[in-house]
Amino acid sequence: MSRTVEITVMSAEDLRIDRKPVKKATFATVKFDRGGGTEIDEQGGRCLVLDMPEDAMFLTIEVHCGSSSKNRIVGTVNVPVLDFLGRFKPENYLHLLSYRLRDGNGERNGIINISLRVKVPESESAITSQAIVGVPVAETARFGRNCGGGVVIGVPLWNAYSYKS
Repeated sequence: MSRTVEITVMSAEDLRIDRKPVKKATFATVKFDRGGGTEIDEQGGRCLVLDMPEDAMFLTIEVHCGSSSKNRIVGTVNVPVLDFLGRFKPENYLHLLSYRLRDGNGERNGIINISLRVKVPESESAITSQAIVGVPVAETARFGRNCGGGVVIGVPLWNAYSYKS
């Protein structure tokens, strides 16, 4: 099942080369760990659209300084695919994510802010899916006295200490 990912690199903060702030001529490249990549968008301001391979584990973002012919990598981050493709994420949800960049020596070197949306094909959307008919009902069983058996429904209870009014 191939998915399309829309990515926008919104900003980067605290970028440095040799402990000096980087002020201009920066750009980012985005690719999945299984290949592919992006072309340079000189104007900026638009989202990148990538096809995510089924076996992708990471989205790699590299921030460069300089021109496209001669540049230097300022920082890199590997974003786990599970950060935006987890089990409990709604379809077409817009994620706003921030990650710490690391330089070639593994030292902290800035923060990158991205927005990301996984586009679900319309044929696989929950809106177009049909109800499943003919699901067997749980059998009743006897435990102890006449407890009956059947299906148990769990309702989450919120911790009173984590909610402050």
